Amino acid sequence: MLNVAALSLVMLAAGPSPAPPPILHLTCPHIKGPIVIDGKLDDAWKDVQPISDFRLWGNMGKPTYAVSVRLAYDDDNVYAYFNCEDADLFTLYQDRDAQLWESDVVELFFQPDPKNSIYYEFEVAPNGAIFDARFVNTGSGGFKRWAQWNCGIRAGIQLKGTMNEWHDLDKGYTVEIAIPLDTFKEVVGDSPLKGTTWKFAAARADFSVTLAKEERSATANVPAGNIHDKDGWFTLTFK
Repeated sequence: MLNVAALSLVMLAAGPSPAPPPILHLTCPHIKGPIVIDGKLDDAWKDVQPISDFRLWGNMGKPTYAVSVRLAYDDDNVYAYFNCEDADLFTLYQDRDAQLWESDVVELFFQPDPKNSIYYEFEVAPNGAIFDARFVNTGSGGFKRWAQWNCGIRAGIQLKGTMNEWHDLDKGYTVEIAIPLDTFKEVVGDSPLKGTTWKFAAARADFSVTLAKEERSATANVPAGNIHDKDGWFTLTFK
């Protein structure tokens, strides 16, 4: 058995654990132009910068295939636009509120008020399947309880490849999402979003025959593999 002195020497030899990447504090611009929810990067998005700092769950390295998300809002909706490189487009489910995280999917998590434990999860698969849930808090039960809640989320998809055909090489897909502001009314009421700051995470699950194992990445630090741990989420201020 190592004594305390010997253990200290071993730890010094190994060096300190690398510091986790910093939590980023991002902004969400207000847009005036109409957005058509079709998965296309049209002119309404031209001045919205992509967020590409996605970190692998666990080691927080870079995902093999690039992913980015743009976020914006207007007087009616919060919008997201995901662009995912993907060599093998793969989905398992088509039904609303199925376990979409078991195949390719993009995800959004929002906690509108850090003092209020309620938070929201939205997922869209590249076949257009949708999952949405409102959680009263992290420990209040899993998706089987909270996925019964639905909102008016809309999504548009563009595929660059063939779905569920693993013999070919795909290029990727885009997902455009609109979430009505009424979705968050129980937390934020009728107050305008401008100037408020939410906690959020955007995530992506990638399953591919070109990968040794599935990859999950997020705009968050997820060292223990639990995206529902909000301590690692970024912040988003509405401008």
